Amino acid sequence: TESRTLSNEKAYRIKGIVSVRNNATLSIMPGTFLIGQPGSQPPSVLLITTAGKLVANGTRSRPIIFTSSQPVGSRVRGDWGGLILLGKAPLNDASGALSIEGLPELDETKYGGKDADHNCGYLRYVRVEFAGALLRPNEETNSITWGACGNGTVGEFLQSHYGLDDNFEWFGGNNSAKYLVSTYPADDHIDVQIGYSGSVQHVVAVANDDLSNRGIEADNYEKNF
Repeated sequence: TESRTLSNEKAYRIKGIVSVRNNATLSIMPGTFLIGQPGSQPPSVLLITTAGKLVANGTRSRPIIFTSSQPVGSRVRGDWGGLILLGKAPLNDASGALSIEGLPELDETKYGGKDADHNCGYLRYVRVEFAGALLRPNEETNSITWGACGNGTVGEFLQSHYGLDDNFEWFGGNNSAKYLVSTYPADDHIDVQIGYSGSVQHVVAVANDDLSNRGIEADNYEKNF
């Protein structure tokens, strides 16, 4: 609920829903590790609410890494939930706002509005790995999720690695992203829906023979709006 900076001198555990709210900004230094904890329900996620902002500016030599708490060699898809950023930009729902997929319906999980310029924050040189969690059938968290983030949001030089669901997903909004690497998701490399209208440029997507679904899945809205 208050602005703070995470230092690269130690690692930080994410257990359950860790939310940034109350107009706070969470800043993360280059080279910082954030460690998702398995086994919680709802799943372990870093949630940037519509009343929060994330400033995660890594560098090429010192990226910011979100990973699993399991030992190296034992990490698998779905060890923890992932990174979720929620904004106030438009989406394709008559109500103008929804609760983000994969988490319980709470005030802090709602997203959407009329501010096309809303800024969810900055992601540069960030890697998210072994994330994604199943809340209920067809309700999963992704490695990196943007929900109605506006065009003030920055996402570039990002990697999503071994996600349980999609590696990069947009629900509405109009924020753009570029220089993305998507490796070995269990579902889609890129998934957009509910009226997303940004641009995605310069993507490398790599699948292997253990799952992976589509390179791009693009929907309007499965609820028949």
